[in-house]
Amino acid sequence: MSGGSRSLIDFIDAPVLVGDPEGRAVYVNACFERSFSISRESVTGESLASFFQGGAREAVLSAVASVCGGAPSSRFRLREGHKGWMALASPLEAEGGRVGVIIVLMPEPPGEDRLQTFRRDVQESLDELATCLAEISQETGGRRLPRGRLLVSDGLRAVERMRKWASLIEAELRSG
Repeated sequence: MSGGSRSLIDFIDAPVLVGDPEGRAVYVNACFERSFSISRESVTGESLASFFQGGAREAVLSAVASVCGGAPSSRFRLREGHKGWMALASPLEAEGGRVGVIIVLMPEPPGEDRLQTFRRDVQESLDELATCLAEISQETGGRRLPRGRLLVSDGLRAVERMRKWASLIEAELRSG
């Protein structure tokens, strides 16, 4: 689009990215420019994932591949800096088939961010506890101390149950 013309997408009060089937940026709206401090001119032809870091980059790549590969749409979450986003990637279609992807980002509600942090903290604690229990089992020679072996085994089972609950919380957060 030329610098003087505006798209209806510019009037959406949410960051929007538009990409081609190869996952390269074709257009971003004004809200995306403001939210991510990126100029429209600098994004054209760049990978959609290049605007994000770490896991967010992988989430965008996966969503674009999924949608351009035939999926009806893909919902996912992004974390960029200190802000969380709920995202929806949908196909752009023309008479000849799919011609690209549009990604709309909505700010994650504040409570969701707190829950994500809580889930991450719980997961880290569970990983640390499992490591400690495994080391205790090794250090105490679990075979010689049946009661100790039983306690460590019970502790590891409890850790696995908690990991299951942490995974369920994460799945619930992803589904919105």
